[in-house]
Amino acid sequence: MRSAALAITLACLVAPTAARADSLDEMFARANEAYFHGDYEAAAEGYAQLEELGVRDADVAYNLATAEARQGHYGRAIRHYERALWLRPGDDGAAEGLDAARSALGRMRAARMGEAEIDTGPPLAEALFGGVSRDALAIATWLLLLGLCGAILGLLFVRHEGRRLALGIATPLLAIGLGVSALGWSLRAGALDDGEPAVVLVERASLRDAPSEEAAELGRQLEGERAWILEESDGWALVRTRAAEGWLPADEVGRVRPPEE
Repeated sequence: MRSAALAITLACLVAPTAARADSLDEMFARANEAYFHGDYEAAAEGYAQLEELGVRDADVAYNLATAEARQGHYGRAIRHYERALWLRPGDDGAAEGLDAARSALGRMRAARMGEAEIDTGPPLAEALFGGVSRDALAIATWLLLLGLCGAILGLLFVRHEGRRLALGIATPLLAIGLGVSALGWSLRAGALDDGEPAVVLVERASLRDAPSEEAAELGRQLEGERAWILEESDGWALVRTRAAEGWLPADEVGRVRPPEE
């Protein structure tokens, strides 16, 4: 359980006034207190309210995930552990919590239905660049671009053979580094995603061919399964899963990434 960043982090993130910061700080403290007293439902409600107010903070997401896991809401826990990792790539605590939530969901599913298949494979961006933030990749891309431009200019104007040799070696290395960092940034920014990454929040959600309870059922999506939200309409979300594409009630699938500021 984490209780860091009560005042400074929250105030910097969303508080335009001192009163606003105090209010958010108090909400975070109340949610923490509820958690420590074993009232995980109240704690989860408090952390969720902070997110609804625009707080984009890895500690809040981690705490919310842990409170949901304590209640056995493993799909919701997986969603918010993944959000914590999106906000703070490489966080060991969030990664361990995510693995624990998936394992607990697998055990619960095996006990109920005799099956324990869990979607554990990370998206391509997390698999390749999960430990590096989007901002860090953006900075690296700009620095490498500047370095490459400088090296190319050096090759055009420098006449000293030793320096030209060094620039000739550095230029392709900088170009490779630039390509990797640019690819990482684009993947972390979701440039290649077909929709918003999300997680199914309930067990055996019915995927339908139209946004209606009367529409034909295409299949069942399991809690904790990965999905991508393509669009939303009147309380329904058009999603793509690894097996099919169809409509789910919007409250049965949750976006991993927080809304952009």
